[in-house]
Amino acid sequence: MMDFLKDEGQKRYFGALAVILVAASIFAVVIWQVNGNRIKAGSIQRDRCLVSSLMEQGVSEAVIARAFAEEEFTEKGTDLLKRLGISEATELFFMPEVMRIQKGTGMLLAGLFFFLWASLLLLASIFFQKRERLYRQAVRIMDQYMKGDFTEHLPQMEEGCLHRLLGKIDGLANALAAGNEEAVKTKNFLKDTISDISHQLKTPLSALTMYNEIIASDAENKETVLTFTQKTQAALDRIEGLIQALLKVTRLDAGAVAFEKQTWLLADVAGRAVSELLVRAEEENKEILLTGEENTEINCDLQWTSEAIGNLVKNALDYTEQNAKITVAWNQSPETTRISISDNGKGIDEKDIYHIFKRFYRASKGKANRQKQGIGLGLPMARSIIESQGGTLSVQSTKGEGTTFTITLPK
Repeated sequence: MMDFLKDEGQKRYFGALAVILVAASIFAVVIWQVNGNRIKAGSIQRDRCLVSSLMEQGVSEAVIARAFAEEEFTEKGTDLLKRLGISEATELFFMPEVMRIQKGTGMLLAGLFFFLWASLLLLASIFFQKRERLYRQAVRIMDQYMKGDFTEHLPQMEEGCLHRLLGKIDGLANALAAGNEEAVKTKNFLKDTISDISHQLKTPLSALTMYNEIIASDAENKETVLTFTQKTQAALDRIEGLIQALLKVTRLDAGAVAFEKQTWLLADVAGRAVSELLVRAEEENKEILLTGEENTEINCDLQWTSEAIGNLVKNALDYTEQNAKITVAWNQSPETTRISISDNGKGIDEKDIYHIFKRFYRASKGKANRQKQGIGLGLPMARSIIESQGGTLSVQSTKGEGTTFTITLPK
C-alpha cells in the first residue's frame, strides 16, 4: 500500500510535506493561544475599568460582585446598552479593543498561510525540477537508443516504480543492442560469404564460357555441338544471373546502395522497366500494357526503380498463361505516387501469399512457364528497392482472377 514511498525522491517529498504540515499545525496552535490570551487580557481590562467606575460612583462591592456573578440579562439592560451604542449591530470600527485583537489575529493567520503556501510551492518546485531533469535525461538516452547508440545507461540506482520502469527499459535496450550486434554480425557474414562465393565462381564461369566458345567453333559434329553449347550457355547465363541478383540483394541489405533520386516521367520509368520483357511477352502470346497520364512525374532512382517494376512484371509473366494481360498503371495524389502491376492470371494461393517476399521462395503450384522461372529473388529485391527509397510494396490477389502489386512512393 505504501510502495510509492520506496522511491527515494517521493519519500523525501512526503517527508518534507509532513514537516511543513506539522510546523503549520504548531503555528496554528500558537495563534489560537495568543488570540485567547489577547481576548482574556482585553476582557480583564474592560472589567477593571467598569468596576473602578462603579466604585468611584459609590456602588457597593457586594452589588458589583453580585452583578459579575449574574448570568442573565434583562430588557432594560439591553436597551441601556443599545442607547450607549453597544449591540450586535455595532460596527467593529467603534470597538477598538476588538479591532486590535482582530488585526493581530489576521496578521498571524496571514503569516501562517504565507509560510504554508511558500513552503509547499518551494517543495513542489524542487521535487518536479528534479523529476524533470530525470525525464530529460531519460528522453536523451532513449533517443540515443533509437539511433543505435547503447553506450549510456538509464538511471536505475534507486527504488520505486519509476526507476524500476527505467531499469526495464534499460534491460530492453541491452537486449536490442545484443540483437542488433548479432544482426550486424550475421549481415556482415552473409555479405562476406556471398562476396566470397561470387569471387570464387567468377573464374570457373569464365573458363566455362571460354570452353563453350571453343566447342562452338568446332566444325565437326556441328548439330550436336550447337545443342550442347546452347544448353551450357543457358546454364551459364542462369548462374551469372543468380550471382548478380545475390550481389544486388547483399548491397541493398548492407545499405551500400546510394540511390540517386531525380525527377523522371513515370512513363519513361515504366517503359524502361518493361523494354527487355516485351520480346518474351510476345513469344508467350501475352500483352504488357502501360496506362497513366504521360506528364506524371516521379522522384526516384531511375535504374533501381525500373528494376523493381521490371521484377514485378517478370513475376507476372512467370505466373500467367497464354493470352494474359499484364497492366502497369499509375496515378498520383497530393502526397504519394502509386504504381500498380496487375495480371489476370490464376492468382496466388492463400498459403503462398504470406511467403512470396521471402528469398528463394517460389510458389509450389501455378507456374505457367517453368522453363523461364526465376530463382526467388525478384520480389524480395523489389521490396528492398522500394522500401530503401521510403516507399511500400503491397500485394492483393484473388484466386482465379489475378494479382495486383502496388508500389507507393512519397511524392
